[in-house]
Amino acid sequence: MALTFGVGKGKDRNSKQAARQAAEACQFQLGAQQPDLLVLFLNPFYNSHDVLETVREFYKNVPLIGCSSAGEIYTTGIEDKTIGLLGIAGIKVNLAAGGDIAEDAFLAGKMLGSKLGGEAGALILLLTDGVAGDGEAVVRGMQAGLGNQMPMIGGAAGDDAQFKQTYQYINDAVLTGTLVGVKLDSSVRYGIGVHHGWEPVGLPVTATRTHGNHLMEINNISAIKLYDEYFSAYTKRLRDEPLARLAVYYPLGIPAPEVDGYLLRAPLFVEADGAIKFTAEIPENSEVRLMIGSVEEALSAARKAAQDALDQMGDTKPQVALVFSGVARRRVLGLKANAEIQVIREIIGKSVPVIGFFGYGEIAPLGRAGKTNTRFHNETVVILTLG
Repeated sequence: MALTFGVGKGKDRNSKQAARQAAEACQFQLGAQQPDLLVLFLNPFYNSHDVLETVREFYKNVPLIGCSSAGEIYTTGIEDKTIGLLGIAGIKVNLAAGGDIAEDAFLAGKMLGSKLGGEAGALILLLTDGVAGDGEAVVRGMQAGLGNQMPMIGGAAGDDAQFKQTYQYINDAVLTGTLVGVKLDSSVRYGIGVHHGWEPVGLPVTATRTHGNHLMEINNISAIKLYDEYFSAYTKRLRDEPLARLAVYYPLGIPAPEVDGYLLRAPLFVEADGAIKFTAEIPENSEVRLMIGSVEEALSAARKAAQDALDQMGDTKPQVALVFSGVARRRVLGLKANAEIQVIREIIGKSVPVIGFFGYGEIAPLGRAGKTNTRFHNETVVILTLG
Protein backbone atom coordinates (compact mmCIF):
# COMPACT_ATOMS: atom_id res chain seq x y z
CA MET A 1 0.00 0.00 0.00
CA ALA A 2 1.28 3.45 -0.91
CA LEU A 3 1.91 5.90 1.89
CA THR A 4 -0.69 8.62 2.37
CA PHE A 5 -0.38 11.63 4.67
CA GLY A 6 -2.90 14.04 6.14
CA VAL A 7 -2.17 17.24 8.06
CA GLY A 8 -4.82 18.98 10.14
CA LYS A 9 -4.93 22.16 12.22
CA GLY A 10 -7.45 23.27 14.83
CA LYS A 11 -7.56 26.77 16.27
CA ASP A 12 -10.97 27.22 17.85
CA ARG A 13 -10.74 28.44 21.46
CA ASN A 14 -12.79 25.42 22.60
CA SER A 15 -10.63 22.30 23.09
CA LYS A 16 -13.10 19.83 21.61
CA GLN A 17 -14.02 22.01 18.68
CA ALA A 18 -10.36 22.68 17.85
CA ALA A 19 -9.59 18.96 18.00
CA ARG A 20 -12.54 18.31 15.71
CA GLN A 21 -11.22 20.85 13.21
CA ALA A 22 -7.80 19.20 13.19
CA ALA A 23 -9.22 15.68 12.79
CA GLU A 24 -11.59 16.71 9.98
CA ALA A 25 -8.82 18.47 8.05
CA CYS A 26 -6.50 15.48 8.51
CA GLN A 27 -9.15 13.04 7.29
CA PHE A 28 -9.99 15.21 4.27
CA GLN A 29 -6.39 14.91 3.07
CA LEU A 30 -6.26 11.17 3.78
CA GLY A 31 -9.41 10.63 1.75
CA ALA A 32 -10.77 7.10 2.11
CA GLN A 33 -7.62 5.88 3.85
CA GLN A 34 -7.69 5.06 7.56
CA PRO A 35 -4.46 6.22 9.24
CA ASP A 36 -2.11 3.71 10.82
CA LEU A 37 -0.48 6.38 13.00
CA LEU A 38 -1.46 9.77 14.41
CA VAL A 39 1.08 12.33 15.63
CA LEU A 40 -0.35 15.15 17.78
CA PHE A 41 1.25 18.49 18.69
CA LEU A 42 -0.86 20.30 21.23
CA ASN A 43 -0.53 23.76 22.73
CA PRO A 44 -1.08 23.56 26.53
CA PHE A 45 -3.77 26.22 26.16
CA TYR A 46 -6.06 23.28 25.41
CA ASN A 47 -7.38 20.56 27.72
CA SER A 48 -5.38 17.46 26.78
CA HIS A 49 -8.05 14.98 27.88
CA ASP A 50 -10.77 16.74 25.89
CA VAL A 51 -8.55 16.80 22.81
CA LEU A 52 -7.68 13.10 22.97
CA GLU A 53 -11.29 12.16 23.61
CA THR A 54 -12.43 14.11 20.54
CA VAL A 55 -9.68 12.73 18.29
CA ARG A 56 -10.73 9.25 19.38
CA GLU A 57 -14.26 9.96 18.15
CA PHE A 58 -12.75 10.10 14.65
CA TYR A 59 -10.04 7.46 15.05
CA LYS A 60 -11.12 4.97 17.71
CA ASN A 61 -8.17 2.58 17.82
CA VAL A 62 -5.48 4.26 15.73
CA PRO A 63 -2.06 4.35 17.47
CA LEU A 64 -1.27 7.90 18.61
CA ILE A 65 1.74 9.69 20.07
CA GLY A 66 2.25 13.37 20.72
CA CYS A 67 3.36 16.10 23.08
CA SER A 68 2.66 19.61 24.29
CA SER A 69 4.37 22.50 22.54
CA ALA A 70 5.66 26.06 22.80
CA GLY A 71 4.27 27.05 19.42
CA GLU A 72 3.16 25.11 16.37
CA ILE A 73 4.53 24.94 12.83
CA TYR A 74 2.49 24.54 9.65
CA THR A 75 2.84 24.96 5.90
CA THR A 76 1.43 28.48 6.22
CA GLY A 77 3.85 29.42 9.01
CA ILE A 78 4.05 29.63 12.79
CA GLU A 79 1.03 29.80 15.06
CA ASP A 80 0.17 29.78 18.77
CA LYS A 81 -2.66 28.09 20.63
CA THR A 82 -3.45 25.55 17.94
CA ILE A 83 -3.68 21.77 17.62
CA GLY A 84 -1.65 20.03 14.92
CA LEU A 85 -2.44 16.48 13.78
CA LEU A 86 -0.53 14.32 11.31
CA GLY A 87 -2.05 11.09 10.00
CA ILE A 88 -0.01 8.46 8.16
CA ALA A 89 -1.65 5.59 6.28
CA GLY A 90 0.07 2.58 4.73
CA ILE A 91 2.71 1.96 7.39
CA LYS A 92 3.44 -0.57 10.13
CA VAL A 93 4.27 0.92 13.52
CA ASN A 94 5.20 -0.10 17.05
CA LEU A 95 4.78 2.48 19.81
CA ALA A 96 5.41 2.58 23.55
CA ALA A 97 6.15 4.83 26.52
CA GLY A 98 9.32 4.91 28.64
CA GLY A 99 9.97 5.46 32.34
CA ASP A 100 10.41 8.36 34.77
CA ILE A 101 12.99 10.77 33.30
CA ALA A 102 13.51 12.75 36.51
CA GLU A 103 14.29 9.59 38.47
CA ASP A 104 16.67 8.06 35.90
CA ALA A 105 16.77 9.50 32.38
CA PHE A 106 19.08 6.79 31.01
CA LEU A 107 16.91 3.98 32.37
CA ALA A 108 13.75 5.68 31.10
CA GLY A 109 15.22 5.78 27.61
CA LYS A 110 16.54 2.22 27.79
CA MET A 111 13.10 0.99 28.84
CA LEU A 112 11.49 2.55 25.78
CA GLY A 113 14.25 1.38 23.44
CA SER A 114 13.81 -2.20 24.65
CA LYS A 115 10.05 -2.04 24.10
CA LEU A 116 10.40 -0.72 20.55
CA GLY A 117 13.24 -3.03 19.52
CA GLY A 118 15.82 -2.58 16.78
CA GLU A 119 15.08 -3.14 13.10
CA ALA A 120 17.33 -2.59 10.11
CA GLY A 121 16.17 0.32 8.01
CA ALA A 122 13.57 1.52 10.49
CA LEU A 123 13.31 4.98 12.04
CA ILE A 124 12.35 6.02 15.58
CA LEU A 125 10.18 9.09 16.15
CA LEU A 126 10.82 10.17 19.75
CA LEU A 127 9.08 12.77 21.93
CA THR A 128 10.40 13.43 25.43
CA ASP A 129 9.72 15.69 28.39
CA GLY A 130 11.34 19.10 28.00
CA VAL A 131 12.05 20.07 31.61
CA ALA A 132 12.12 16.89 33.73
CA GLY A 133 15.56 15.46 33.06
CA ASP A 134 18.69 15.03 30.95
CA GLY A 135 17.89 14.80 27.24
CA GLU A 136 21.27 13.37 26.25
CA ALA A 137 20.96 10.59 28.85
CA VAL A 138 17.53 9.74 27.41
CA VAL A 139 19.06 9.35 23.95
CA ARG A 140 21.94 7.19 25.23
CA GLY A 141 19.44 5.03 27.09
CA MET A 142 17.39 4.60 23.93
CA GLN A 143 20.48 3.49 22.03
CA ALA A 144 21.29 0.95 24.74
CA GLY A 145 17.74 -0.40 24.69
CA LEU A 146 17.57 -0.64 20.91
CA GLY A 147 20.88 -2.49 20.79
CA ASN A 148 22.06 -0.64 17.68
CA GLN A 149 22.56 2.80 16.17
CA MET A 150 19.12 3.01 14.57
CA PRO A 151 18.42 6.68 13.81
CA MET A 152 16.06 8.63 16.05
CA ILE A 153 14.43 11.96 15.39
CA GLY A 154 12.02 14.13 17.36
CA GLY A 155 11.90 16.76 20.05
CA ALA A 156 11.43 17.69 23.69
CA ALA A 157 7.95 18.88 24.62
CA GLY A 158 7.23 22.51 25.54
CA ASP A 159 4.71 24.34 27.71
CA ASP A 160 4.38 27.69 25.95
CA ALA A 161 7.70 28.94 27.36
CA GLN A 162 6.63 28.56 31.01
CA PHE A 163 9.36 25.94 31.69
CA LYS A 164 7.27 24.24 34.39
CA GLN A 165 5.63 21.05 33.14
CA THR A 166 5.27 19.42 29.73
CA TYR A 167 3.04 16.58 28.55
CA GLN A 168 3.45 13.48 26.43
CA TYR A 169 0.60 11.55 24.80
CA ILE A 170 0.23 7.91 23.84
CA ASN A 171 -3.08 6.53 22.62
CA ASP A 172 -5.62 7.72 25.25
CA ALA A 173 -3.10 8.56 27.99
CA VAL A 174 -1.84 11.98 29.10
CA LEU A 175 1.61 11.60 30.70
CA THR A 176 4.28 13.91 32.08
CA GLY A 177 7.94 13.45 32.98
CA THR A 178 8.43 10.60 30.52
CA LEU A 179 8.98 9.87 26.82
CA VAL A 180 6.99 8.22 24.04
CA GLY A 181 8.21 6.80 20.78
CA VAL A 182 7.13 4.99 17.65
CA LYS A 183 9.11 2.82 15.26
CA LEU A 184 8.32 3.44 11.59
CA ASP A 185 9.01 0.39 9.46
CA SER A 186 11.59 0.24 6.69
CA SER A 187 9.02 0.90 3.94
CA VAL A 188 9.32 4.63 4.63
CA ARG A 189 11.87 6.65 2.68
CA TYR A 190 13.13 9.58 4.70
CA GLY A 191 15.64 12.40 4.82
CA ILE A 192 17.02 14.27 7.84
CA GLY A 193 18.53 17.72 8.09
CA VAL A 194 20.12 19.18 11.25
CA HIS A 195 21.71 22.63 11.62
CA HIS A 196 21.70 25.52 14.12
CA GLY A 197 23.87 28.36 12.75
CA TRP A 198 25.07 29.66 16.15
CA GLU A 199 28.68 30.90 16.39
CA PRO A 200 31.10 30.96 19.38
CA VAL A 201 31.77 34.25 21.13
CA GLY A 202 34.44 35.01 23.73
CA LEU A 203 37.17 32.70 24.95
CA PRO A 204 36.84 28.95 25.60
CA VAL A 205 36.24 27.93 29.23
CA THR A 206 36.38 24.56 30.98
CA ALA A 207 33.43 22.83 32.63
CA THR A 208 35.47 21.86 35.69
CA ARG A 209 32.61 20.36 37.72
CA THR A 210 29.41 18.87 36.33
CA HIS A 211 26.82 16.27 37.27
CA GLY A 212 24.73 15.15 34.32
CA ASN A 213 22.84 18.19 33.09
CA HIS A 214 23.91 20.31 36.09
CA LEU A 215 26.91 22.58 35.53
CA MET A 216 28.37 23.55 38.89
CA GLU A 217 31.73 25.16 38.09
CA ILE A 218 33.42 26.78 35.11
CA ASN A 219 37.17 27.35 35.41
CA ASN A 220 36.81 26.25 39.07
CA ILE A 221 34.34 29.02 39.97
CA SER A 222 30.54 29.05 40.25
CA ALA A 223 28.93 28.43 36.86
CA ILE A 224 26.54 31.37 37.11
CA LYS A 225 29.49 33.76 37.09
CA LEU A 226 29.98 33.12 33.37
CA TYR A 227 26.48 34.43 32.69
CA ASP A 228 26.90 37.17 35.31
CA GLU A 229 29.87 38.40 33.30
CA TYR A 230 27.82 38.77 30.13
CA PHE A 231 24.47 39.69 31.69
CA SER A 232 25.51 41.72 34.74
CA ALA A 233 22.51 44.03 34.39
CA TYR A 234 20.23 41.02 34.70
CA THR A 235 21.97 39.13 37.50
CA LYS A 236 19.00 39.24 39.89
CA ARG A 237 16.54 38.23 37.16
CA LEU A 238 18.78 35.30 36.22
CA ARG A 239 18.09 33.89 39.68
CA ASP A 240 14.44 34.87 39.92
CA GLU A 241 13.06 33.36 36.72
CA PRO A 242 14.00 30.66 34.18
CA LEU A 243 17.38 31.45 32.66
CA ALA A 244 16.04 30.14 29.37
CA ARG A 245 13.86 33.23 28.95
CA LEU A 246 16.81 35.62 29.24
CA ALA A 247 19.74 33.76 27.71
CA VAL A 248 18.13 32.38 24.56
CA TYR A 249 20.71 34.16 22.44
CA TYR A 250 23.57 32.59 24.42
CA PRO A 251 23.50 28.80 24.83
CA LEU A 252 26.72 26.93 25.57
CA GLY A 253 28.45 25.02 22.81
CA ILE A 254 30.32 21.76 23.35
CA PRO A 255 32.69 20.52 20.62
CA ALA A 256 31.20 18.18 18.03
CA PRO A 257 34.16 16.86 15.99
CA GLU A 258 31.80 14.94 13.68
CA VAL A 259 30.65 18.20 12.12
CA ASP A 260 33.63 20.42 12.92
CA GLY A 261 31.36 22.58 15.02
CA TYR A 262 29.39 22.71 18.26
CA LEU A 263 26.46 20.94 19.83
CA LEU A 264 24.28 23.43 21.69
CA ARG A 265 23.17 23.20 25.33
CA ALA A 266 20.42 25.54 26.55
CA PRO A 267 20.30 26.75 30.18
CA LEU A 268 17.04 26.32 32.10
CA PHE A 269 17.40 27.38 35.73
CA VAL A 270 19.90 28.81 38.19
CA GLU A 271 20.02 26.83 41.41
CA ALA A 272 20.57 28.21 44.92
CA ASP A 273 24.28 27.35 44.94
CA GLY A 274 24.97 29.05 41.60
CA ALA A 275 24.86 25.85 39.54
CA ILE A 276 22.97 25.96 36.24
CA LYS A 277 20.56 23.25 35.13
CA PHE A 278 20.72 22.63 31.37
CA THR A 279 18.41 20.58 29.18
CA ALA A 280 21.14 18.00 28.63
CA GLU A 281 24.48 16.94 30.05
CA ILE A 282 27.77 18.77 29.66
CA PRO A 283 30.79 16.45 30.00
CA GLU A 284 33.07 17.27 32.91
CA ASN A 285 36.37 18.91 31.93
CA SER A 286 35.06 19.62 28.43
CA GLU A 287 35.88 22.90 26.73
CA VAL A 288 32.73 24.98 26.27
CA ARG A 289 32.00 28.22 24.47
CA LEU A 290 29.30 30.81 24.86
CA MET A 291 27.40 30.85 21.54
CA ILE A 292 25.49 33.63 19.80
CA GLY A 293 22.71 33.47 17.22
CA SER A 294 21.66 35.83 14.46
CA VAL A 295 18.77 36.04 12.03
CA GLU A 296 20.99 35.58 8.98
CA GLU A 297 22.80 32.49 10.31
CA ALA A 298 19.57 30.94 11.63
CA LEU A 299 17.95 31.19 8.19
CA SER A 300 21.09 29.87 6.53
CA ALA A 301 21.03 26.87 8.87
CA ALA A 302 17.39 26.15 7.98
CA ARG A 303 18.27 26.27 4.29
CA LYS A 304 21.16 23.80 4.79
CA ALA A 305 19.01 21.45 6.88
CA ALA A 306 16.27 21.39 4.27
CA GLN A 307 18.76 20.68 1.49
CA ASP A 308 20.35 17.83 3.46
CA ALA A 309 16.91 16.27 4.07
CA LEU A 310 15.98 16.60 0.40
CA ASP A 311 19.30 15.15 -0.81
CA GLN A 312 18.84 12.05 1.33
CA MET A 313 15.48 11.32 -0.31
CA GLY A 314 17.25 10.53 -3.58
CA ASP A 315 14.70 10.13 -6.35
CA THR A 316 11.79 9.96 -3.90
CA LYS A 317 9.72 13.13 -3.69
CA PRO A 318 8.86 14.23 -0.12
CA GLN A 319 5.17 13.92 0.72
CA VAL A 320 5.34 15.64 4.11
CA ALA A 321 7.92 17.39 6.28
CA LEU A 322 8.09 17.41 10.08
CA VAL A 323 9.96 20.31 11.64
CA PHE A 324 11.27 20.25 15.21
CA SER A 325 12.71 23.58 16.32
CA GLY A 326 13.92 25.20 19.52
CA VAL A 327 11.76 27.89 21.07
CA ALA A 328 14.90 30.04 21.31
CA ARG A 329 15.23 30.09 17.52
CA ARG A 330 11.82 31.68 17.30
CA ARG A 331 12.88 34.41 19.71
CA VAL A 332 16.11 35.09 17.88
CA LEU A 333 14.29 35.33 14.54
CA GLY A 334 11.58 37.55 16.02
CA LEU A 335 9.39 39.05 13.30
CA LYS A 336 11.24 36.93 10.72
CA ALA A 337 10.35 33.62 12.39
CA ASN A 338 7.97 32.69 9.56
CA ALA A 339 10.82 33.22 7.11
CA GLU A 340 12.46 30.05 8.45
CA ILE A 341 9.47 27.97 7.39
CA GLN A 342 9.35 29.65 3.99
CA VAL A 343 13.06 28.97 3.46
CA ILE A 344 12.44 25.28 4.20
CA ARG A 345 9.51 25.16 1.76
CA GLU A 346 11.55 26.77 -1.01
CA ILE A 347 14.00 23.87 -0.79
CA ILE A 348 11.73 20.84 -0.24
CA GLY A 349 8.95 22.07 -2.52
CA LYS A 350 6.10 24.47 -1.84
CA SER A 351 3.49 21.74 -2.43
CA VAL A 352 4.88 19.60 0.42
CA PRO A 353 2.78 19.99 3.60
CA VAL A 354 4.67 20.95 6.77
CA ILE A 355 3.84 20.27 10.41
CA GLY A 356 5.89 20.50 13.60
CA PHE A 357 6.38 22.30 16.89
CA PHE A 358 8.69 24.46 18.96
CA GLY A 359 10.03 22.75 22.06
CA TYR A 360 12.88 22.61 24.56
CA GLY A 361 15.25 20.36 22.63
CA GLU A 362 15.64 18.41 19.43
CA ILE A 363 16.64 14.80 18.78
CA ALA A 364 18.46 13.90 15.58
CA PRO A 365 21.59 12.30 14.17
CA LEU A 366 24.67 14.50 14.23
CA GLY A 367 26.36 15.18 10.94
CA ARG A 368 25.37 15.64 7.34
CA ALA A 369 25.02 11.90 6.71
CA GLY A 370 21.91 12.07 8.89
CA LYS A 371 21.61 8.36 9.62
CA THR A 372 23.70 7.51 12.69
CA ASN A 373 25.02 8.95 15.94
CA THR A 374 21.78 10.40 17.31
CA ARG A 375 22.28 13.23 19.84
CA PHE A 376 20.22 15.68 21.84
CA HIS A 377 20.32 19.24 20.49
CA ASN A 378 19.14 22.69 21.52
CA GLU A 379 18.18 25.78 19.51
CA THR A 380 18.56 23.68 16.35
CA VAL A 381 16.25 23.19 13.40
CA VAL A 382 15.63 19.52 12.63
CA ILE A 383 13.75 18.52 9.48
CA LEU A 384 12.35 15.08 8.67
CA THR A 385 11.02 14.51 5.16
CA LEU A 386 8.94 11.39 4.50
CA GLY A 387 7.85 9.74 1.30
